[in-house]
Amino acid sequence: MRILFLAVFLFSSFAQAAEWKTKTSPHFTVYYEGSWAPNSIMLEVEKIFSKMRLNIAMFAPWMNKYKTKIYIYANQENYLNGEFNPPKWSKGLAFFSKKAVVVFDMGDIRKLKATMAHELTHLYFESYFAEKMKYPPQWLNEGLAVFMEEMTYSEEGPWRKALKYSPVDTYVRFPDFFRLEVDRLSNSQQIANWYLQSYGIVLYLYSPKKRLMFKNFCDLVRKKYDLEDNLWDAYRIKSSLDLQKEWLKWRENIDDESEKSLFGERGSASFNNFKAIEFKPINGK
Repeated sequence: MRILFLAVFLFSSFAQAAEWKTKTSPHFTVYYEGSWAPNSIMLEVEKIFSKMRLNIAMFAPWMNKYKTKIYIYANQENYLNGEFNPPKWSKGLAFFSKKAVVVFDMGDIRKLKATMAHELTHLYFESYFAEKMKYPPQWLNEGLAVFMEEMTYSEEGPWRKALKYSPVDTYVRFPDFFRLEVDRLSNSQQIANWYLQSYGIVLYLYSPKKRLMFKNFCDLVRKKYDLEDNLWDAYRIKSSLDLQKEWLKWRENIDDESEKSLFGERGSASFNNFKAIEFKPINGK
């Protein structure tokens, strides 16, 4: 979900409204409610950080220098009724101005890790665009966040499985897809399809042999977002239709050893009702 840019004084007043206990690690300060704290949370957040450092530190070099704050509510009710005033549908928030994310315990440490990874990705990646007073394209922002949340698990998960096994007509024609905004989609299945396609495109653009190209692509997008020009300058791909053709061929061979990586067991932290076996096309047969 989107990062929320709030004035510093508002964030400060929010933080003062609750009494938080703290735990610290080399890269994080974790705030949690009362006597509650998830077991081994500091070890887990440092594991997340190690994956973040390997994959997205190039977008947020400050992450190695400054500690990031993580606020963890004990449950969803406290989160929704708490001082940060989150949308009812949200599972987490990210505040660039204070280098902080806000989440809640879901009763499953794996889900909590996925949510933290998703929101931390937004925090770090969006800070890179914020340097130029810009915001990343929605598909790129969410696709990368799902990419990183999947890395919190050790086995192949439903996003990657869905990418391999869902029918081709699940995916929107690329020129149309890049004009879609997830907020405007009308039902949960369309949203799930949109997240899958965003994730799949980022997975391709950021595959092991293309990582320098991906950074160059993001540099170009930040400078001026013109997808056709950005694709050509970074990847020598002439158009979004050509990207679609290359992507579909790559998808057929996604299990090639060079493309394998440690991805997860569950769906997006941003989308509660994802069911990998129920994908349907958005706008086609």
